[in-house]
Order: sequence, then structure tokens, then C-alpha cells
Amino acid sequence: MNQRNEKDEIASRSWFVVQTKPGNEHRVETNLFNQEIEVFLPLLETFRYSNGKMVQKIKPLFPNYLFAELDINLHYYKVKWTRGVNKILGNGDGPISISGKVVETIKEQTGKDNLVKLEEEWKEGDPVRINSGPFKDLVGVFQKKMSENGRVRILLNLIGVDVPVQISRWQIKKVA
Repeated sequence: MNQRNEKDEIASRSWFVVQTKPGNEHRVETNLFNQEIEVFLPLLETFRYSNGKMVQKIKPLFPNYLFAELDINLHYYKVKWTRGVNKILGNGDGPISISGKVVETIKEQTGKDNLVKLEEEWKEGDPVRINSGPFKDLVGVFQKKMSENGRVRILLNLIGVDVPVQISRWQIKKVA
């Protein structure tokens, strides 16, 4: 009988979006995990140029939000009063579940450590703008990917001459 109740509970679970207080995504993830609630916090690897170096930063894909699989009748108050939680998203009538396909689609784009891969693919000849570093705001032409760790070669037209420059792929954006 107990085994059947567990199956019924799992079958009645749905995914919900939990809004956290600012900067509390990891706290809520840990607190809900400790309450045996399945949680998914997709993360994004970003880079920024600081003091002449590229600095990696891992941050939530959706700041102040995470996904939790809940039986809303059993878990609503448990989640609502969890430290760091602001609310479970919904309308005036209460929380609204989201399709499991949404979560699965994001999970399919996720690699190790819940890092979502949002790689922009460039083709030779694509116009790109440099968004950081000493060449910031210059427009160039993508030439080729140089390495797996993110180096690319672009051509910058400086004083009428195309000069090849190798920079981090995190420093460029495709020009629309």
C-alpha cells in the first residue's frame, strides 16, 4: 500500500516556477533539495573583461527563479515558507504549473554542473562587434574558431588594412 502511495504522489507532481528573493537561488535550491523536492536551477557561464583579463562568472540563467517539481497539495506551504523563497508563480487563483517539456528542453541544453550552453555559431564572413577589451565597439569580420577553449580570429579593418586579431569568443557578438 505504501508503495502505491509513493507512485501516486510522484504521478501527481508537476513543475512550478519558484521566485526567490534576490541572490537566493542557491539557498532555495539547497533548502528544497534537503526537503526531498526535485529542483532544477539552470546556470549560465559568462565572461567579462576585468583588469585586462577575462573573468569567468557562473550565474543563474533566470535570475531569482528556479524550477521545482511539486505535488502542490502536499508541498505548497512547505515551499512557500522555505527560507529565501518569495513565491510560487501563478495567478490570483494560486500557483500554475508549467509543462514538463519546458524543463526537459532546458535540461537538454544543459551540460555538466547545470551549465546551459547558449553558444552562438558564427560563419566565416559574419560581421561581429567587439563588446569588451581594448578593441571595444570596433566591428570586424569573423574568420575562424581557433581553439576549443574559446579563441577566435577576426579581421579588423584598421587604417584600410585587414588585420587578423585573436580574441576570446566571449568578447564578440554577431552584428544583426
